[in-house]
Amino acid sequence: MKGALYFEFSGKQAVVFGGGRVGLRRAKTLAGYGCEVKCVAPDNEALACSGVIFVKGTYDAAALAGADIVVAATDDAEVNQKILADCKQRKILCNASDDPEHSDFIFPAVLSRGDLDIAVTTRGASPMLARQIVKDLSEIYDESYAERMAQLKRLRRHVLETSQNDEDKRRRLSALKDKTVEELRIEVEKLCE
Repeated sequence: MKGALYFEFSGKQAVVFGGGRVGLRRAKTLAGYGCEVKCVAPDNEALACSGVIFVKGTYDAAALAGADIVVAATDDAEVNQKILADCKQRKILCNASDDPEHSDFIFPAVLSRGDLDIAVTTRGASPMLARQIVKDLSEIYDESYAERMAQLKRLRRHVLETSQNDEDKRRRLSALKDKTVEELRIEVEKLCE
């Protein structure tokens, strides 16, 4: 059974093979997660500006040395399968962009609002549908949720520090989730008095 987990990627070594549209998107995503990303591709000047180290070349298993996570996003299915097999042999997590079924992980479409992340995946059936669902959700979970998450985080910390028992804690936390952003703001202001 497949499931969803969030990992801390800061400082992890990531290697992306392929500098096309998908490879570039994956490299930027991993860099955004805090990975140190190296992209190996025959040619792609766009990567030089994205916070990704660009290495001109093609797949060579030696480039896997020290990698914690790998993306196979070349335009050659056989090469992608070789990368995937080499990673499995070395116990390195790998995503083959053209083979989500055999990959160790996938890239979901994500809606982020501060500390709120909503990840949507079709497990490779239709990435375009996943992006459309995220677009639809963005209308429900608008930008105000970033502030809502920040206020809830502060209030949750306070509740955990001051609750008398588990029942009191659950009751207080449950009440917070139903408050508007303005009501949360007022609650936070009370803490500062």
